Order: sequence, then structure tokens, then C-alpha cells
Amino acid sequence: MNAILRETGIETIHDQVVSEAAQRWARAFHCKVTIRTTSDHNPWADPGQQSDIAGWSFSPRGNSMQWMAEVETEDSLQNPDTQYKWKRTAVAGVPMYLLIPRGNRAQAERIAASVDLRFSSIYEYGFVNGVVQIL
Repeated sequence: MNAILRETGIETIHDQVVSEAAQRWARAFHCKVTIRTTSDHNPWADPGQQSDIAGWSFSPRGNSMQWMAEVETEDSLQNPDTQYKWKRTAVAGVPMYLLIPRGNRAQAERIAASVDLRFSSIYEYGFVNGVVQIL
């Protein structure tokens, strides 16, 4: 019998990828990881910060962001506002990663170049038997 468990509120492809990437990176990096999904109504921290996933650490002087990531779908890559969202989301000195559907790397690189933005790394994702695979 096959069963796929989903978190409450995780309904879209975007949110599935955000959740899976955040869980993996929470284990891989030595920092706290917070997500923002399409179902979230209140930003997790600074209302000006709009990244889908953020890695941050506690400090007596205050929290500091270590890295951030954006997750896009095929539909959102077609949206002309995506490039401006990326530019608004970027924070100087904070590594920014991008997760996109497999096969869309060239398109994502063109979009980023059009607003003079460089990602620290671009990861591609796909689904195998309903499970997110991040490459």
C-alpha cells in the first residue's frame, strides 16, 4: 500500500518543495530554518523579507540571516514579476539559492541576468512517485 503524508497547509507544488528543502537544509546546516509558504498570512520575521526559506542563527546581538532560498514553479517562472521579486528579496552579503523545476535552468539564469542578479547556486527539482527529488 502506498501512502503519501502531507503536512497541514502544504497543498501546492511550491509549498511541497519549500517544505522538503527546508527539512533537508535544517539537518545539513548548523542554523535555524524558517519557511514562508503560500498559505502563510503573516511573515515569519521582518515584513520586508520575502524569501521562501531562510537560514538564520541566534546571537546575543540579535538574529542574523545566514542564507535564503527562493522556490519557483513552471508557472511562476513564466510570470514577468518573478525577476522583480528576486531582486527585492535579495539581501546584500547573504547567499541566495534558487530551486526550480528540472529543465528550467537556462530560463532561470536568463531571468536572473536580466536584473543583474547572481544566485549562489541553482538547484533543480522533480517528483518521483509523488516525492520531491532535489538535484
